[in-house]
Amino acid sequence: MERYSDEELEEFKQIIKDNYQQAKKELQMLREQISEFSENISEGFGADYTQDSSSVSQLELLNEQVLRKRDQVQDLQNAMLRIKNKVYGVCSVTGKLIDRKRLEAVPTTTKSLEGMKLQASGAMDVTAQDLARMASERKEGPNKIISKIKKPPPPKAKPVVKKKSRRRKAQEEDEDDLI
Repeated sequence: MERYSDEELEEFKQIIKDNYQQAKKELQMLREQISEFSENISEGFGADYTQDSSSVSQLELLNEQVLRKRDQVQDLQNAMLRIKNKVYGVCSVTGKLIDRKRLEAVPTTTKSLEGMKLQASGAMDVTAQDLARMASERKEGPNKIISKIKKPPPPKAKPVVKKKSRRRKAQEEDEDDLI
């Protein structure tokens, strides 16, 4: 398998570490802004409807920014894991190396331009990584998804005949005597 050299991976590792530190700082600042904004909004909430709706919109915007920043931090952590496993820079669709300039611009990318085009065109079948990603999005295991693809019907069950216990047999015989 073609991959980047250890020296190149170290360079990418440094880029990702720098981006990670910056993203963590920005995430902390956004969380502090939300906390401060929430305290300020609660003091005068309900006095002016237009101001309240504006404040709520601003709070929603900040929350959306936090979610995006959190996703970015997670993507950077995943990139570090790919570096550790020495698969960083390998396209998850084509298996070829992603262009170095693309990785420098978007260090969290997992697809080359060719892979993105192939996947967007629908020319590629669903990959195992896509199955695993879809499973994690639905909080299911990959085996559960694979089992949904083609699963043979279960064998027909044989009818189960319950054996009567001695006590039950004796009770039925006693009941027969009464009739």
